[in-house]
Amino acid sequence: MMYHDEEGPSVTHVDTARTTTGTTPGSAMELLTAPGGPFPLTRRVVDGVALEVFDRDPRTLRDAFLATATHAGDAVVYGEERWTFAEQWTEVLRLAHALREQVGVRQGDRVAIAMRNYPEWIFTFWATQLLGAVTVPLNAWLKPAELAALVADARPSVLVADRERVAAAVEADVAALGVRTVVGVRTDDLPQGALAYADLLAAAPADAGVPDVSVDPLDPATVLFTSGTTGRPKGAVGTHLNHAASLLNKLIRAVRVEPDGRVVMPRPGVKLVTFPFFHIAGVNTLYTSSYPGHRMVLLHKWEAAEAARLVEAEGVTELSGPPFVVQTFLDEVADGGRDVGSLTSIGLGGASIPPHVILRVHEQFGGRVKPRTGYGLTESTSGVVAIGGPDWIARPDSVGRALPTAEVAILDSEARVQPAGVEGEIALRGPQVITAYQHGASADSFVGGWFRTGDLGRLDDEGYLYVSGRLKDVVIRGGENIHCAEVEACLTEHADVVEAAAFGRPHPTLGEELAAIVRLRPGASADADAIRAHVAARLAAFKVPARVVLTEIGLPRTASGKILKLGIADEMGLAEALESAG
Repeated sequence: MMYHDEEGPSVTHVDTARTTTGTTPGSAMELLTAPGGPFPLTRRVVDGVALEVFDRDPRTLRDAFLATATHAGDAVVYGEERWTFAEQWTEVLRLAHALREQVGVRQGDRVAIAMRNYPEWIFTFWATQLLGAVTVPLNAWLKPAELAALVADARPSVLVADRERVAAAVEADVAALGVRTVVGVRTDDLPQGALAYADLLAAAPADAGVPDVSVDPLDPATVLFTSGTTGRPKGAVGTHLNHAASLLNKLIRAVRVEPDGRVVMPRPGVKLVTFPFFHIAGVNTLYTSSYPGHRMVLLHKWEAAEAARLVEAEGVTELSGPPFVVQTFLDEVADGGRDVGSLTSIGLGGASIPPHVILRVHEQFGGRVKPRTGYGLTESTSGVVAIGGPDWIARPDSVGRALPTAEVAILDSEARVQPAGVEGEIALRGPQVITAYQHGASADSFVGGWFRTGDLGRLDDEGYLYVSGRLKDVVIRGGENIHCAEVEACLTEHADVVEAAAFGRPHPTLGEELAAIVRLRPGASADADAIRAHVAARLAAFKVPARVVLTEIGLPRTASGKILKLGIADEMGLAEALESAG
């Protein structure tokens, strides 16, 4: 079987006689993953668990980069700077040579990256993967003490960092924690012994070749730290198998099977990157853009007006971000002042997604731009469950169905699989899911080959997954379970509300009561009573926050868009207001 892209003629056809329903999404997926299809599946035993895995390249991230050698056009855009795929190829090979020969990076070594979404983040990631080394993305928002804790946990031998993060590394004394070399990006203010990225690159030969390294799919490729919204971050070790499965699952979602059996591969597009690269959504965007030949357009920081300008100027086809990012972008382009007609899809993720945001994407663009999402965690390396387009419009409270190599189950407290319609803990299994944290942390999260996510949800009869909240994000008020995500979605439906955080507080008789901190739009007229009345009109009385504090200050968030609820009232200086609120 062969296939073609959207600009070329059909070469041959899929044998649609294999299925009786022809072009339904389920049967199309069966055609694509069958032997002889473009994404064939096979059964493999990984760490003692039988899994469905893709039986095709790329099998490692190193292979994924090597496949970019023939791509044409721009690979990366940042401000006035541009790199074609050919220029990216040359820079990555030179950097890999420099890291190996000048810095001493060897296969299996860990290379930490701490910086904004600069182009050098991308090049360092790929150079590390070419060497068979392990990329350790570090949150660019970390304070020195937090940076030190993660460095001590991951033990990288090299840290590549921008100006602000170099200063934090000095204060954290990362050398004492085993970092033998700091490489500074876009900074002249280097500590003694540090190397400048530009100098490192300049010393490498212009014709540096591909490093001669053999990488196995089960070798570690990344150490990604959980966001730590409720506790200390944990390091999740992702293998090349994990990431290759995630990459191919993303690609297969973009393939279209026509009624006559033709398989249409999408043309390379243009992605505006809003997720930070140190988050799994950012890493996933990086390799799912480079491998098929998409252009990545980077932002120094999120600004809705700048994003709209770039969509118009660069012909951006895809934008993704947490709900707050998407909502501010929708607000920015609502007046039609920018030509955003190139957009074909808007992805949402990184935080709980209110259904009204999904519907707004559909309505604001008249159905032309498809909303989409995927369910996954740092641990699952993304791409486990997905939904988009009409399916999501019809089921805006669902996160979709399992992708080809993923299995999803609902478990009770005894790790027993529950039937459709029964709520419990969401568990995942598949080649994109890690099998352990560093240092054996949270070993009880891995049971019988399943990864227990800590999320609550249910499956319906058609296999669609519905996430109701976190096990630790449930307030139990007088025996009644209140899912904070549901209350937050309701709060943000109010016209005056920008964002909201719902959480529990101790109560002398009920055990817990629900409280909320609500950020209002400038000039909003709603008061706390009006906000509570809004919730009361839509949810059961026990789900109405007993205490509501209003603010015009942005709520503290992780870089991936999740609200940091641990100590949020103290963090925002609203503890006294919360205590007296009613």
